[in-house]
Amino acid sequence: MKFTVRDKTMFQAAFSPTREEARTLLDYVRFLWEEEVGARIAAHPLYRPSDLWKHWAGQTFTGFSLDTILLQGGHAFPSSVEVGLGGEEAGNTSRWRRCLGALFGGKEAARIRQGRDPVQLQRRFRNFYPHVAVCPEHERWYAWHPNPYFRCLEAYVLREKKPLPEQMLEVGAGACVNVAFYRSLNPSLRTTIIDLPETIMFGYCFLKSVFPDIRILLPHEVGSWQADERADVRFLLPTQVDLVPDDCMDFCFNMSSFQEMTIDTVNHYLRFMARTLKPGGTLLSVNLETSRYLEGNTLNHFDFSRYHATPRVQPAPFGTDLVGHIHGLRMAHAEVVNSAQTPEAARH
Repeated sequence: MKFTVRDKTMFQAAFSPTREEARTLLDYVRFLWEEEVGARIAAHPLYRPSDLWKHWAGQTFTGFSLDTILLQGGHAFPSSVEVGLGGEEAGNTSRWRRCLGALFGGKEAARIRQGRDPVQLQRRFRNFYPHVAVCPEHERWYAWHPNPYFRCLEAYVLREKKPLPEQMLEVGAGACVNVAFYRSLNPSLRTTIIDLPETIMFGYCFLKSVFPDIRILLPHEVGSWQADERADVRFLLPTQVDLVPDDCMDFCFNMSSFQEMTIDTVNHYLRFMARTLKPGGTLLSVNLETSRYLEGNTLNHFDFSRYHATPRVQPAPFGTDLVGHIHGLRMAHAEVVNSAQTPEAARH
């Protein structure tokens, strides 16, 4: 057992689970340790996380008391200043100064509060979309995670094709706000989520708090695709993507996690999502045009060739406004319809 230092501002959320929900999550945690899932994902030739994500995920944890689950995320605030990561040598002095200046100056603390305040976020959203309101189906819960909610709402408003999907795949769903968004509009929705093992617990708890009766399968519970049809949501690890059959999804989605992967990993996921999309199905990516974290990760390096169509790219101004304090960063809404034919159609 080693002591590890908590070295940046984190998100925390507490949930009150049922006994069954708590046992399910404890069984999942036991599965992660017994199967050495972290090591298997880190060694995966296609989908291993970037060093940045390994650092963030390594500071994410779940705590259990007798009646409460506490989730703490390792993902930094967008403009947080990381200090101490490389030791305490003189090279870190400037980062310490910037960090202390931001905190004691008050501007950064105020910006972080506004970035999590539903009233402030709704006001900013209406600056760009004055005609758009929170969907009535979301009124009960949207303020629990207002920042991702309004980014999901913007993505929905900007979509060219807006039919509600029956089968949805999301890579990097995080707290699953987008899943809740679409399920609230279509209660018959079936969703498959590919995510890192630590993050999956955030999505499970949030979905269970919004939809107490939702049927969820965690990675240690999945079986065959046909056997899992009873589930509303299936969580899969990156090592389980082969469980998703071809041509089964109406809609594939990624928001703000492609920008945190290497470009090779992004393109492996884009090819995987193209395989799962039905002809005529839609892929939507909402990410920074140029990653602020990883060199070479830019939208013009995304490989959309297997969709046999050119993506429709437009600015996401609200999402860009949220990162606007960092000069040159722009969120891009890239939407592409899978124009590939099925093998049967191609033969005819």
